[in-house]
Amino acid sequence: FRSGRHSKEEVLGEVINRFQRIETRQLKLPKVAIFGDLYVRDNRVMNQDLIRFIEEHGGEAITTPYSEYAKMIAGAYFRKWFNEGKYFNVLANKAILAAMVQLEKKYAAIFGRILEDCLHNYNESPADILASYKLSVENTGESMDNILKIHYIHKFHKDVSLFIQASPALCCASLVTESMKKAIETKTGVPVVSITYDGTGGNKNAVIVPYLKFGTKGGAEQQLLQQM
Repeated sequence: FRSGRHSKEEVLGEVINRFQRIETRQLKLPKVAIFGDLYVRDNRVMNQDLIRFIEEHGGEAITTPYSEYAKMIAGAYFRKWFNEGKYFNVLANKAILAAMVQLEKKYAAIFGRILEDCLHNYNESPADILASYKLSVENTGESMDNILKIHYIHKFHKDVSLFIQASPALCCASLVTESMKKAIETKTGVPVVSITYDGTGGNKNAVIVPYLKFGTKGGAEQQLLQQM
């Protein structure tokens, strides 16, 4: 395909065709979801290449495109802005979101040939989701975003076996989220490991290895105690 001679859809379709010719086999790996500070979560230098570390130790990282992340949290912000009388913000951002969704549908039909469940609906009431953690839609920010992401990941990935909170040192929002760790574990039944990257060196990610090897929260904690 020469540049400018074919549409993006045609090129993407050919790429998917090539992927379909690759022989694959199904592996049941523990799925790991990462949430937390936006920069630390997605910067492999800051988080010591966390996704690759998960993969090297037998896990599968659940990745969340920013378009999906935006849809997860949009409803809460729309409601807050409406209550504050910021109607232009609501209308403008709803228009952007609607355009993004339409574009996604066009490409999802192509990606759907190799991926299952390309598109998800994030239309639950944010107020109801947050209420179970004693938060309100007025509490916008990282902590609220984390709870919404955790809720939807658990909804659409029932087999998630570990949540990792990636945080920088001395981050107030991260501390607020970490204080809800027990509530998250109780509601989802999935263990949560908080990792703080403070720039002091050392392998910060090593703490998740027992959870990948032994699966359950109790089994992982027992192995950690035996190593101490």
